[in-house]
Amino acid sequence: MVKFIVDSTFGLTREYVEQYDIKVVSLTLTLGSKEYDEGFREMWPDFYKKLAKSKTGGKTSQPSPEKFKKAIDEIYAQDPDSEILIFTIADRLSGTIGSANIAVSDYEGKKIAAVNSGEAGPSALMFMREIVKAQQAGATFEELLELAADLQQRIAMQFIPASLTELARGGRVNKLLSRVGNILKIKPVFEFAKNDLSIYAKTLGFNRAAEAAIARLPQKFDSIMLYYIGDDKFIEPLKARLESKLGIKDVEVEPMCLVGGVHIGIGTVGIVTLASKEQ
Repeated sequence: MVKFIVDSTFGLTREYVEQYDIKVVSLTLTLGSKEYDEGFREMWPDFYKKLAKSKTGGKTSQPSPEKFKKAIDEIYAQDPDSEILIFTIADRLSGTIGSANIAVSDYEGKKIAAVNSGEAGPSALMFMREIVKAQQAGATFEELLELAADLQQRIAMQFIPASLTELARGGRVNKLLSRVGNILKIKPVFEFAKNDLSIYAKTLGFNRAAEAAIARLPQKFDSIMLYYIGDDKFIEPLKARLESKLGIKDVEVEPMCLVGGVHIGIGTVGIVTLASKEQ
């Protein structure tokens, strides 16, 4: 059976990785003068509390190739003939795939590959769940690579930032838009899909932003989840609109990883969907 290594932005729980024998390589966050491993989601609430009090925000760093090598060696120590797939956060957002590729280059003759998932946070979580389901059903190394390429085309993530401050700090929106938007309560609605980040709507207030996000969803989808960053106060209003517009009840809610939270900002909410192959 193919073994997996992922980075910590996928937001897998400790229980899940133990159940499916997945290795997790952590990204690093810096807040003030202190460094933190992103780690498992059970550790995230404490960091978000610290981030909320910070006036300068946080910074993030990709893992070193050595961290990936350690995970690879642990798998080969159990079974030298293992086939290994490493999935990382989208290269549009992080250079983590570069570290993974450097690590893989040291294992010539082994069946091992590093794959840019093209996803981030909750969309990476949805991606990985589909990959694991296929693995458990007996999919081969090659079939899993094909599935990964297919999922990259069908998973999309919308998000509505609580403010534009963190996005401006990271250069993802310009500082003028950030200042004006925060004052006038302009809510851009972002989409991250096919490894690309874009703004497809600029609305006044959360309610109109939520309407725009829901209108952007595919006509048919196999899976849907909501997510939040650090504070879930906007989740219930978003749930209510999903139910009223699409009749969806009891939708799953997941947290955004710390790396995403640092760059997007606390209070952000969004929607992830896996579009059906037949539209």
